[in-house]
Amino acid sequence: MFPQSPASRHAADVASPQHLQAIAQSHERCAALGLDEAAVPELNRASAARLNEARERHRRLHEQATPVMELLFDQIASSHSMVALTDPNGGILHSLGDDSFLERAQQVALSPGVNWSEPGKGTNAVGTALFTEAPTLVHGDEHFLRAHRFLTCSAAPIFDHAGRVMGVLDVSGDQRSYHPHTLALVDLSARMIENQCFVDRFRSGLRLHFHAEPACIGTVREGLLAVDTDGAILGANRSALAQLGLSIGALRMLGLEGLLGLGIGAFAEHGRRHGDTPLTLRPVLGPAAGAPLHVRAVFQWPAFWSAAGLVSRATLAQVDLPAGLGRAPEPEPARPPATLEALETDAIRRAVAAAGGNVSMAARQLGVARNTVYRRLRAAGPGVSE
Repeated sequence: MFPQSPASRHAADVASPQHLQAIAQSHERCAALGLDEAAVPELNRASAARLNEARERHRRLHEQATPVMELLFDQIASSHSMVALTDPNGGILHSLGDDSFLERAQQVALSPGVNWSEPGKGTNAVGTALFTEAPTLVHGDEHFLRAHRFLTCSAAPIFDHAGRVMGVLDVSGDQRSYHPHTLALVDLSARMIENQCFVDRFRSGLRLHFHAEPACIGTVREGLLAVDTDGAILGANRSALAQLGLSIGALRMLGLEGLLGLGIGAFAEHGRRHGDTPLTLRPVLGPAAGAPLHVRAVFQWPAFWSAAGLVSRATLAQVDLPAGLGRAPEPEPARPPATLEALETDAIRRAVAAAGGNVSMAARQLGVARNTVYRRLRAAGPGVSE
């Protein structure tokens, strides 16, 4: 049997009605904008000052995306391709690629400082993904401008905690280098960037990491929710929205207790007793109501406890958990109420132990100064190791 050509493999892979409709609608938009298929693409690049300004404006995205882009490029090395990151308007912030392809890419301005939205470049993976807010493949003759038809491009939007597009990740190459798995690889990489940006933004406070399958917690497939000290939901990643079947607006209206039937105190008590062992919970409302989810709560200890008012008068020992949330089978012996200082010192000791005795690392995890950690450990008296 003769091997399929890249063009025939592409036709077999993407001849779905949805793909064909997306390309046709993009061409219609380009024609309505007055674009000419035979036009020479503009090569205008932003000045170095404007490019630096854009990178600074999208610094969190740029910093979190760069290592993922390098990893992605390692997967497609020697494929005559390049990886590009754009801002939410389609302007390229950063790119890297195969030297043998970069020279040709420069001829169509696939380089930092150039905008690839549909109005300027016609149908292309970046511009069309920005319009549809969905992973997009544009191959060969599917590009509106003839000058781009030597390309095959796979792009995926990158969403922030509020469900807004904050950029696009793209792999572009010679159409002869087309591979059917590239688009899925790009979308997976985009989700990695999203999750890293989410965790970086919400290092303080409470994050919930969850999935219907326990093994998926900690992977790119996990759902992420950020919660403030009042139990309000501040943000969610794509996986969270998909698993819960709710919009970010609906989640914000429900709040933590409205969604899962538990308040901050119950999560804090479980964390104090069982560390990061996941809870098995069932959403109260929405399409996923009643379906089990495995939920791991990640706090910034001890600042979150104090800010949430969980350890001011009542202590965490007085917070009760509903039945079936993983409480140890034997009831704990009665103990005197703990003070805020004692609880914070205990949290610091646990953090230092988890960091293998590295005080600097523990301080970063807790969000406090290293001297604060040393001072609390010294104040705890004999038997406490620094």
